[in-house]
Amino acid sequence: MKKVLVLYKSKTGFSRRYAQWIAEDLKCDLANLDGFDKDSLNDYGLIVYGAGLFAGHIRGIARIKRWIENTPGKTWVVFATGTTPAKESYQELIFKTNFPTVEARPAHFYYFLAGINYGKMGIFDRLLMKFFSLMDSRKRKTAHPAKQTSIDLTNRDYLEELLRYVRLKAR
Repeated sequence: MKKVLVLYKSKTGFSRRYAQWIAEDLKCDLANLDGFDKDSLNDYGLIVYGAGLFAGHIRGIARIKRWIENTPGKTWVVFATGTTPAKESYQELIFKTNFPTVEARPAHFYYFLAGINYGKMGIFDRLLMKFFSLMDSRKRKTAHPAKQTSIDLTNRDYLEELLRYVRLKAR
């Protein structure tokens, strides 16, 4: 059986929560991408990487794509988290945006609905969200932009397909 590692990069905690749930269910190692030593990848046969989206791009994905390319004997599974409801067409768009056909790709990709946490966002991200909210209110011709409210939409049940796939591939 292949040894499994779950790597994550999380700004507001949602990707970390999904990564922790995956590691718990698979009884495998868990590590934060920040400060992770790539030489440690040699100890694993299957790596799951997850991170949040920022402007349609998976955080930390440039490093992960280099690692995928440089570790051809390993199985990579990638998941992204965001606030857009999970539709197949959206998942495909995120995959194609982050993994053009000419680049190294993971064996499988998943997208999970997560949430938004204004308390853990940096000032730049909060200002950007405020700007988009203002633009949306003008487009809708409403007097006031929507209130910025944190929301947690994570659900452990979303992981079932990923867990089934990893268990199959880790045999």
